[in-house]
Amino acid sequence: MIKRFQERTGRFLSIVTLASVAAIATVTHAAPPTLSANPGNHAIFPAKGQSPDQQRADEAAAYDWASRQTNWDPYQAKAALDQQSQAAAQSASGALGGAVKGGAGGAIMGVAIGAIAGDAGKGAAIGATAGGMTGGLRSRRAVKAAGGTANAAVAAYQQQFSLWDRNFIAAMEGMGYSVR
Repeated sequence: MIKRFQERTGRFLSIVTLASVAAIATVTHAAPPTLSANPGNHAIFPAKGQSPDQQRADEAAAYDWASRQTNWDPYQAKAALDQQSQAAAQSASGALGGAVKGGAGGAIMGVAIGAIAGDAGKGAAIGATAGGMTGGLRSRRAVKAAGGTANAAVAAYQQQFSLWDRNFIAAMEGMGYSVR
């Protein structure tokens, strides 16, 4: 009975192992999605009867040309913008606890000052209130600054993308496409 169980278990493990290897092989052969040469998502019509393959090649050429003309690549800039946004979010997240941190620090200082004056509890309450207000103000300023920085980066990206996109459209129209 035990031998039979071991044989079945061994077969089961062999099947699971083969299935796992097949699944891993499938995953490792899957290619990452390709980026579009048309990040503006324009409707592009081949006005001179260009084939789909020719249109893809022309879109890639227009993408490269627009990037060279503006010395700016929308995908590289988007990656940098995403990193800036994450850094701003982390900065804002770290600053949000400012009122609590300030209150705790103020309470500790208030206890010490209150102990000297004879009422540690009252000193802690006063210190916590003052520290919390100061920490909260710093926290709000940091969150506002992080948001302002992120908004400015997005506005700069949009402005540069508009210039790049104008060049992309000009290149596509120059190659005989109708772009909307």
